[in-house]
Amino acid sequence: MWSKQNPVRELRSLLSRIEAASQPQVGLVAEVLERACPRLKTALDPNVLVLRLIEAEAWVDLGFWLIGWELPDWAIHRLSCDDSRWSCAICVRGLALNWVDDVAEFQHEDPALAVLGAFVQAQVQKAQGFGQSNVTVFRRVDRSGAASIGHEVER
Repeated sequence: MWSKQNPVRELRSLLSRIEAASQPQVGLVAEVLERACPRLKTALDPNVLVLRLIEAEAWVDLGFWLIGWELPDWAIHRLSCDDSRWSCAICVRGLALNWVDDVAEFQHEDPALAVLGAFVQAQVQKAQGFGQSNVTVFRRVDRSGAASIGHEVER
């Protein structure tokens, strides 16, 4: 559920801003929340944990939480540092159908920006139709016997 006409362009622009940043800033994080978090935007109430993480400037924790919330079928594969550059890779849980398409990776000097960059990269891949989802829609039978669609569950 992307609000923009061209979500890939918007997300790639956001990735460029993350790459150019030297450290996380509230404005950049707000842009990540606005452009790359469609599920969070549809929540009825602001998430108290998100607000606390922003207030505490706990950017890595916020990135991990966003991956879990926005991409429930993805998991952190690796967060490592090599030669003062952090690399974060997240992937679709379970068996990857196409390993290249099912992994989102981002590198940055700042660990929080590496995590947020990997998260946004995964959203780019999903918007392009890559990264098979393990989250499926199920049908709920109402009292009249008609099936309705609309709830997501993990297989």
